[in-house]
Amino acid sequence: MTMNSGANRCRNCGETVRLRELGFVGQVAPFFLKRVFGVKLGAVRSTSQWKQMVRKVAALPQALLDRVSQPAAFVEIQLCEACSFVQAKRPFHEEDITRLYVDYREESYNRERIEMEPSYAVKAAEVGHSSVELETRITAATRFLTENMPVGEDFSILDFGGSDGKFMPRIEAKKFVFEISNVQPIEGVTRIHSEAELGTYSLVQLAHVVEHVVEPLGLVKHVAAKVAPGGYLYVETPQELTDAEREELKQGRRTVGIHEHINSYCVEAVTKLIEQAGLTMVAVEAKPVDVGWAKAVHIRALGQNIQ
Repeated sequence: MTMNSGANRCRNCGETVRLRELGFVGQVAPFFLKRVFGVKLGAVRSTSQWKQMVRKVAALPQALLDRVSQPAAFVEIQLCEACSFVQAKRPFHEEDITRLYVDYREESYNRERIEMEPSYAVKAAEVGHSSVELETRITAATRFLTENMPVGEDFSILDFGGSDGKFMPRIEAKKFVFEISNVQPIEGVTRIHSEAELGTYSLVQLAHVVEHVVEPLGLVKHVAAKVAPGGYLYVETPQELTDAEREELKQGRRTVGIHEHINSYCVEAVTKLIEQAGLTMVAVEAKPVDVGWAKAVHIRALGQNIQ
């Protein structure tokens, strides 16, 4: 499993000293294990016919036991005591993570993930596509932004890594999406194909991105450079561990999942991320949401480029 160096650095705030070692408590999802590392868990087949016969006899009771306790792969986890960010101790290589998203949410992605994780079948078609999720997220983002940010004339919005731009807030503006895939933007949104075409914008949106990336602080610093003077950066990300569960993790009484999300956020971590990127924190909240296929907590944060 190839990973980057730099294991003793918080990739969210840059802290190099106050990192708590939590041990091998990062449970790697089967689909992640296969896509990123090309590894699949399974039983070793014996060359002995006698042992093969014994295995066949034991197959049914073993299958019942597997429902209670299945084999799993774990990675070491760190918690940053400066910002409460949870990360894999050894960062994954960018090219390995890229394999996870090459056909993200497409039929081939869903088919392979369901093969590795059958329980995903009940929500595969809804994740990122359901009308309930779309309406819930857009309404919440629009409310949060209009409460905390003035919208003037000639306002512009960039959705960085926003696929087709369908999750942009309902704000009157010139709207752009920076996306490297071939997904066509929705009506009213202009797609930007390359970094060289990017300018600066009144509002830059980074929604449900930082939990996926190897170097979130590096990314947010890069994206913050696209915010015009006096403009804003909006970050939205799920909070998958409650504050109580984060404490349990610190005490070694629970594990954390490594699936398509490789970073675990809380309000403190998002706040520190925006501040370390050189922006002034304007507002932050963590609110429960029902996106149709799941109930969750979404963190919304707004930083301003004050120069």
